[in-house]
Amino acid sequence: MSVSDKIKNKNVAFIIAILLGTIAGLISVELCIRLKLVIYGFNLYIIVSPIIAGFVETFFSKNFTNETSGAISSIILFVITNLLGWIFTADPIIWNVYTVGGFFLMIQAAFPLTINYILLALLFLAIYLFGRLGSVLETLFVKRSKITPVADIQDYVSSNVLILTNEPEIPIKKYHGLIFAESVIEFEDKKPEEVIDFIGSDVSKKNMLKQHDYAIARDYMLNDLKKNAEELGANAIVDIEIEYTNFNQQFPPDVLIAIYGTAVTLDEAYLI
Repeated sequence: MSVSDKIKNKNVAFIIAILLGTIAGLISVELCIRLKLVIYGFNLYIIVSPIIAGFVETFFSKNFTNETSGAISSIILFVITNLLGWIFTADPIIWNVYTVGGFFLMIQAAFPLTINYILLALLFLAIYLFGRLGSVLETLFVKRSKITPVADIQDYVSSNVLILTNEPEIPIKKYHGLIFAESVIEFEDKKPEEVIDFIGSDVSKKNMLKQHDYAIARDYMLNDLKKNAEELGANAIVDIEIEYTNFNQQFPPDVLIAIYGTAVTLDEAYLI
């Protein structure tokens, strides 16, 4: 009758396999210490003994039950070898960057998933803190563009300065130079159904849904540019260029609008 036939209880078989694995691991620890199996001050039992313990335990548990017991003895030997290496040392531990790094590597090897999650959380925390620090520094040292709510630009006095996208084929009496207007337009939040409609639409429809808000903002900024031209004594602006940049990720996104052109004075006879 084989040993596996005598051991009917699976839990008992697992316990015996774990004990045998632990004993085998401890024997390997003793041999490594007696034979001084050390490489650059690193005793091999820290690596070898848990592997031997797990192998022996798995071998016997397979023979007893045709199942593995989970290599529990390997964990036991891991704890024992690290206790020997870190606590019951022949020489007192000198805490420096190497010993601290080794300690954390030991913890990471014992609890890989837990430590990885903790490191990931710390990484996200560091990114968040750096972001907050950047926001504070930006507030202190960076002059940001003024933000204009779209609700505040519904009513404004329109200027009569002529806008031309390119230089006209008519005499220009005077060039006043490049003029520029820039502002962040803050749009109102949309209703939930409008947001859903926007998300589920294609690119062309998305552009159409944003067109009304963008048109209001564009006309406002063009009027702002016209006022700059009037201050210079110009009655027209040529070579107009308009640039739109999304300022955030809301719907519709607040937009940074930059408009520039050349302020000129045209003969009154050519003005419409």
